[in-house]
Amino acid sequence: MLAFAREEKLRILVLGGGSNIVFTKNFDGLVLMLDFRGVQVDGQKVTVGAGENWHWLVRHTLQRGLFGLENLSLIPGLAGAAPIQNIGAYGQELDQVFVELEATDLSTGEEINFTSSDCCFGYRHSIFKDELKDRMAITHITLRLCSDFTPILNYQDVVNELESLGEGIPTATDISDAVIAVRKRKLPNPDKQGNVGSFFKNPEMQSQKLEKFKQRWPDVPSRQLQSGVHKIPAAWLIEKAGMKGMSIGDAAVSTLHALVIVNRGNASSGDVLGLGARVEKQVLAEFGIRLEIEPVFY
Repeated sequence: MLAFAREEKLRILVLGGGSNIVFTKNFDGLVLMLDFRGVQVDGQKVTVGAGENWHWLVRHTLQRGLFGLENLSLIPGLAGAAPIQNIGAYGQELDQVFVELEATDLSTGEEINFTSSDCCFGYRHSIFKDELKDRMAITHITLRLCSDFTPILNYQDVVNELESLGEGIPTATDISDAVIAVRKRKLPNPDKQGNVGSFFKNPEMQSQKLEKFKQRWPDVPSRQLQSGVHKIPAAWLIEKAGMKGMSIGDAAVSTLHALVIVNRGNASSGDVLGLGARVEKQVLAEFGIRLEIEPVFY
């Protein structure tokens, strides 16, 4: 198939679950959907095929007594897409447990291994989103998990959910269950209402800039990262700017969570792009902060 694409000079798009892609037009080329399956466990190292469902993997590792993915429960998509986006949620990110991945060079068919440093991970970013975009097909990823559980409880929503369960000291499965409950309550279900999840990245601020920002907006929530910078919820900015529920055509800012743009029926890519641009413009005018779009457009 790759040889055919090279001979015909076709563009190649590797499609996983499609949960982080917006098509603006028909794709002129060859679309490949990888179906590599299987999980191999070697002590605390887990190697998984790129075609396995991510949430299934989280629950499977918990059942095997391996911890480190529980806060990443219910993130839509396949395992192979996780390092591309460097997925993260509720204080946990993939690069904290990532070891390596196997990929195929689409132009040559060569199989290449990438370590964590090779992937150039950043916030919702990797080398596969810029320098190597559309050049590699990830086939397997390897993670290093833990047999000793240390809870990550950096988000009040998860803490509140655990308290409501009244289970005392939480297990990893308790945290996974709490994350699932919070996500179901706060985020629209993509199986029931089309969306690509978080449409904007959460902007980051240096401490000095945040202090000045708080002089005008003292109620702004923030979370300090290990790097020392502070992450500001884009959803808070969008809602404060009066954009929650705003729509263009059938594309709308979700009334459940302002970070998500949903399809209310027949939204076109123009509706989605137009609404995203309007949100960006309004937040920039109101706060002087330029939001960065998270999903990939083709």
